Amino acid sequence: MNISDYIESGIIERYLLGLATSAQEEELLYLRRIYPLLDVEITATELRFEEKLLEEGVPPPEKIKTTILHKINTDHEWQDHTWRGYNAYEQTNRTTGYIPLEPFWNRRITVSIWWRCAFLAMAVLTMALAASTWHFYQRATQLEDVLIKLKVSSMTTPVQNTH
Repeated sequence: MNISDYIESGIIERYLLGLATSAQEEELLYLRRIYPLLDVEITATELRFEEKLLEEGVPPPEKIKTTILHKINTDHEWQDHTWRGYNAYEQTNRTTGYIPLEPFWNRRITVSIWWRCAFLAMAVLTMALAASTWHFYQRATQLEDVLIKLKVSSMTTPVQNTH
């Protein structure tokens, strides 16, 4: 196989643009392991694409640019706060050796007392249903054994006529 003809066929460009078929992609990935020149050519093609896009790119309107930069700055302030809290969380975790139950952004989750009562009632009800199911299963098994014994004993003992 002539590798320069393969490179000039445009398969690398189709691969980078996502237009190559799965068979072409598999072939290219296989050949990349054999021919390191393909890796170099793929990187060079990526750089050519990037340069072409930067040359022909149209800058965004100034209003959109300022809006985006403002949004990034406000998000950055929130991230700083979060990361400061996260670093404090890591610091306490390392020094004390335990995991705090409160989240690092100091928010608490509260649950109403009624929801707690409802949860406990559901847990008790579930355990009661499980116990009653087990009890009735055991009783049914015992009754089945008794019925089998009765049936066997009636078959073995002859019935006496009283005429």
